[in-house]
Amino acid sequence: MLQGVGSGATDLATQHISPEKYVEHNPRSADGVDGLKEYISQVSKENHHFKAVRAFQDGPNVVTQGEGLILGQNIFFDVFRLEEGLIAEHWVFSAKEAPPNQSGHTQTDGPTEAKLSEDTDKNKSIVREYYETIHVSGHHSKIPQYFSGDRCIRHEPGVRDGVTNFKRDLKELVKHRSIDEIKFVLGQGDFVFIAAKGSHGNNRCLYLDLYRVEHGKIAERWGFPEELSPQEVLKNNNGIL
Repeated sequence: MLQGVGSGATDLATQHISPEKYVEHNPRSADGVDGLKEYISQVSKENHHFKAVRAFQDGPNVVTQGEGLILGQNIFFDVFRLEEGLIAEHWVFSAKEAPPNQSGHTQTDGPTEAKLSEDTDKNKSIVREYYETIHVSGHHSKIPQYFSGDRCIRHEPGVRDGVTNFKRDLKELVKHRSIDEIKFVLGQGDFVFIAAKGSHGNNRCLYLDLYRVEHGKIAERWGFPEELSPQEVLKNNNGIL
């Protein structure tokens, strides 16, 4: 599907989609297969492309992270839910691509394959507990218990690696941000993806985070926030998350 969207090939993009059940959450696309075809025809007028960087499966769900020139140069998280071997539902989140951060990391570099030898359920539990404790409840004094010393590889634009730097940045960030509802916790092996709802200033916002867990501790993070589109510009009524 992603190859089809990236190349403008509607037949390729829709050949694995359930024609009767497909639900689209992309706010720029109308619902159903016809809505997706119309969206592809619009974006394919540009000189656009897409590359999937990493992907993993959790039950009927598949999470991908990618980068591409679609309505500008962007970084993407996509979530797919499959039924009987066909895509039945799709969510997509995006942020503008940025230069490497102060530690030299891009928004998508780093390990691309999930370590299947890792305990998925344990890692999902660790990340959910971390997220609820630190980001939802705000107990920042407990941050050190989720990391191995000062080790934390960070892929957000403009930041520097390390737990010390993360704590300093978070202290400033929470002056304007709140997170109140986790919607997805999906993982495979050492990768765990979280999608949550909250706000930034006066605007409703989504928070998308991909973590890599190593020996029971968070070792790496990719992610970005995305402001919710105004209701009047939405092409469907399914909700972006």
